[in-house]
Amino acid sequence: MRFRWLALCFVLGCGDGKSSVDAAAQIDTPPTPAMITITGVVNKHEGTMTTPADGATLDAYNLSDPNTSIANATADAAGMYSITVPTGMKPVDGYLKISLPTFFDTYSYPGRPETADTTRTLNLLNQGTVDTLSGTFCGSLEDAGNALIAVIVRDADGKNVAGATVSTQPASAKYCYQLNGYPNKGATETDTDGLAYMVNVPAGNVTVSATKTGITFYSHVVNARAGTMTTTVIVP
Repeated sequence: MRFRWLALCFVLGCGDGKSSVDAAAQIDTPPTPAMITITGVVNKHEGTMTTPADGATLDAYNLSDPNTSIANATADAAGMYSITVPTGMKPVDGYLKISLPTFFDTYSYPGRPETADTTRTLNLLNQGTVDTLSGTFCGSLEDAGNALIAVIVRDADGKNVAGATVSTQPASAKYCYQLNGYPNKGATETDTDGLAYMVNVPAGNVTVSATKTGITFYSHVVNARAGTMTTTVIVP
């Protein structure tokens, strides 16, 4: 069965990816504004069907306080959302939580702390889609007690990186890459879409990393929760 994994901007934010990446890479970074706004669309994936996640809720959190939402929003009938986050005039080191009944919660982390307005395409998967992704395509059926992480590897210009390998600490049971637009259990590095999946990761704080000759990537920590989807980007 060939699913439309949509070269996917699939489980990951597929905005231009430049606002936080470029700001972090530049020496003369302007001050962080008092508020930053994250906009985009939330999609839900049910097998081969991709539709707007009407009514999905979004909450923003700082890493320092995962129990207190600092901003929230709800996706409209077209799946569109806009969430404005207070910064305290400092880069926001945090994440978004996206929820909708019968779908896995998704936790979306940037590659570096956010310093400016940005866009993210966000995605929610149901159980059947997670099973197909992990078991059929990646060859390691996701266990409910473990975590599933999807990453996209980008360079300092926000472009997707082919030929990179990813890793986690602690290690995942399976690292799975896309090949020609589809997850492929035999692939050993990122394709031109930069996408990779980390299947059956031990739940908890996980350091995600990428390597490619000529590029030094920034490793960062995400909280990979059991029974959820965690998404992030890996950048220099």
